[in-house]
Order: sequence, then structure tokens, then C-alpha cells
Amino acid sequence: MSTFKVTVNVELDSRSLPGYPKIRRLEVDENQQFKYEKATGAGFTAIPLDQLAEIQALLLESDQQVTVRLDGQTDAGIVLNAGGLLLLLDVDIDAGAGTSNASLENTSGST
Repeated sequence: MSTFKVTVNVELDSRSLPGYPKIRRLEVDENQQFKYEKATGAGFTAIPLDQLAEIQALLLESDQQVTVRLDGQTDAGIVLNAGGLLLLLDVDIDAGAGTSNASLENTSGST
């Protein structure tokens, strides 16, 4: 079993907001790490998380603008700009058989 630990501190004018920092720990049975290069204009394809039946935590960083769809979503999505960060904790992403838990489209115009 692996333990995923995240510490988040949010500051405004160099002062931590009330209730921060937050420390979250999540124990997971499996984890999968990857680096992924996606050509622009190829449409949505599954993020290489095929070994995981269910996603409980997801951390994505992008150096190009990308759109992310989760849990079998077929429209819209979350747009991450270049340098963007998407962090999801204590989630239940399990789209089911034949459907991608997470897919990505490179919308930046470059690879």
C-alpha cells in the first residue's frame, strides 16, 4: 500500500489564509506515474492510467495548454493552461468498462 501525501499552503499578501496549510494523506492500493507527450490536433485520447480501475487521487502538470476530461465525460472539459496544475484528492473516478477514466487533448497548437 502506498501513501500519497500533499501539503497545500495558500497565502494572500504573504500571509497564510485561515485553516492553512492543509495536509492530506491518502492510502492507495496501487499508483501509476507517467510522463506523456501528446501531439496537437489528435483529439482526445486516454491518459496512460489503464492499470488503475479507479482513480482516487490525480495530479497533472502541463507545459502546454491541454483539455482534460474525467470519468467518461464527452463534452467540454477542464482547460489547463501551460504551466497549469490539476490536483484532485479523495475522488472516485471509475468510468466503467470500455470508457476512459481520464482523457486529454493537446489544444496548444504545439507538441
